[in-house]
Amino acid sequence: MPVLIRGSSNMIVMPSTYSPATIAREFKVIHEFELSSMKYGVIFDKNVPKAAIIRMNTESFNGIPRHRIIAALDLVAKQELGENVISVQRFWQDSALFQVEGMVVEQGARGKGLATLLYEELVVKCGVILMSDNKQYEAGKALWQKIAQESDKLAVFILDSDVGQFYPYCGDRVPYNGKGIPEEKIWSLHPDTTKWGVVLVAENREKISQYC
Repeated sequence: MPVLIRGSSNMIVMPSTYSPATIAREFKVIHEFELSSMKYGVIFDKNVPKAAIIRMNTESFNGIPRHRIIAALDLVAKQELGENVISVQRFWQDSALFQVEGMVVEQGARGKGLATLLYEELVVKCGVILMSDNKQYEAGKALWQKIAQESDKLAVFILDSDVGQFYPYCGDRVPYNGKGIPEEKIWSLHPDTTKWGVVLVAENREKISQYC
């Protein structure tokens, strides 16, 4: 994964709002919570696929009620990662695998753990497995390290998709805690692509004990 683009941010294009009809038609609300006396919802469209955090109460935009989007996550469904990864696919054979394409959080909502919450709810509530993008940005690196260090719901693993093995590349796998693995084994700085095949994988911590 991790080819890092210094000074860049992994921005995705997202609408600033969704209509109630779009939410009802395309998304499933998988989690609701309150933050600063405001109600929010985590929504997921498995078919596209994409996920977001929205304000549950609508606001008027040009006289039309709409839900404001606070955070959005673009995903790509992965059927396989290539012939070298077949040997490790048993780890997620019962789960849908999605690769993260982009994550963006509204400026005023940053630093409140919403990106971590979005990852956690998708993995735990929807039974999916999330995998990092091969091209990584500084913000993405920080998010994955934060999840690895602080999340009590997710376990993060390092997968070298070029050789089809999890770290420490001996047939077993060890969870990444955000700092226990030398960074040069995970990240390479753009335009260096030596670590292009290395990705981070987030799984439900409760379901992995049989493999670790």
